[in-house]
Amino acid sequence: MSEYLLSVQKREGIGRGNSRRLRAQGQIPAVIYGTSGNRNLAVAERDFHMLLREVAGSTAVITLKIDENESINALIHETQRDPLTDRFRHIDFLEVVAGQLIHAHIPVHLKGESIGVKNGGVLEHAIHEVQVHCMPRHIPEYVEIDISTLNVGDAIHLENLPTLEGVTYDGEPDMVIVSVGEPAKAERTATEEATEEAAAAE
Repeated sequence: MSEYLLSVQKREGIGRGNSRRLRAQGQIPAVIYGTSGNRNLAVAERDFHMLLREVAGSTAVITLKIDENESINALIHETQRDPLTDRFRHIDFLEVVAGQLIHAHIPVHLKGESIGVKNGGVLEHAIHEVQVHCMPRHIPEYVEIDISTLNVGDAIHLENLPTLEGVTYDGEPDMVIVSVGEPAKAERTATEEATEEAAAAE
């Protein structure tokens, strides 16, 4: 899979005050968790946005360059955004070590247009990311599902996802990833919502 480079800085201070000062300077507070120990970092907001554009919705191993003599491979594990400004407030990275099993969240990409949707059905994409465990060299950038043969009433479950070398999916096998619902169901739901809203307004 592709690898990307992101320059980061060591962050000595912690706490809300320090985090506010970092954000005011265009930095995002971050933490990396892993076998080499947890570390507090700071990431330039501009650099992180550029990285996300390069990654473009895929899972990627990122080389965090701390200084001239130290780099750590990592995955973006979780991000927090400000609900009002949508700016990043915090980033959690997960260290990736060659030869060590890791757990990662992988995006689910849909391919094609289902027969059921063409006939008026409603596409319901229930799960946008799946959790997997594998060795770092086997981390997929995404999982692609062909939905072109899905008819009304059909569904793709976790157990139906494509087999990927060295990758094991975590979760219940019957978990629904994507399905096509009946048009009448969508109409009933809209009617019920309208009725509930009218009752609430009285």
